[in-house]
Amino acid sequence: MKKRILAFLAFGIVSVLMVVCLAGPSMAAEFSASMAISSAQGGEMTGNVYVKGNWMRQDLNTPTGVQSVIVNPENNVMYVLFPEQSVYMEMENQQVTLDESETLETKLADVADVKKLGKEKVQGFTCIKYLVTYHDPNAGKSTIWVSEKLNYPLKIYSESPQDTVTITYYDVVIGKVDPSLFEIPDGYEKMDMKMLY
Repeated sequence: MKKRILAFLAFGIVSVLMVVCLAGPSMAAEFSASMAISSAQGGEMTGNVYVKGNWMRQDLNTPTGVQSVIVNPENNVMYVLFPEQSVYMEMENQQVTLDESETLETKLADVADVKKLGKEKVQGFTCIKYLVTYHDPNAGKSTIWVSEKLNYPLKIYSESPQDTVTITYYDVVIGKVDPSLFEIPDGYEKMDMKMLY
């Protein structure tokens, strides 16, 4: 079990953090979508994302099984759920959340140079295309397409010395999302990350 969790932390969490750190949901956004992640180091993953305001959940089909990540903005934490083992871990949430009055340039000003490249259609949504070059060379650079309507990235291409990752979202459905998706199910046991090492 430890190997499965560590494998997910090595790839799944990195991919999820890439999404929420590049652009968070708008205060008014409420939608669900399918997603695909392709990584030179970690291979292929598919899954689903659910967004309700600043809450976000991603269910990922990883090589080691299904895992879920819930971003809780109220407590500034992120929960990683392992349904097959009925356990979860709690981690500090360091996401960058954009509300309707904020821009990617403003939020990332201290850690990256952000250049607006224009507008393009992605999955039928008009998106602002950005080039993000991080001040830390190890973080590399990313090209992201942020939907104007959703204020959420629908495509991300990231290059760093460690990996090359592409994340795409498709089959976007705008509408009410069940709030219970952002709760830890009954019967789940909290796991200490120190137990993994």
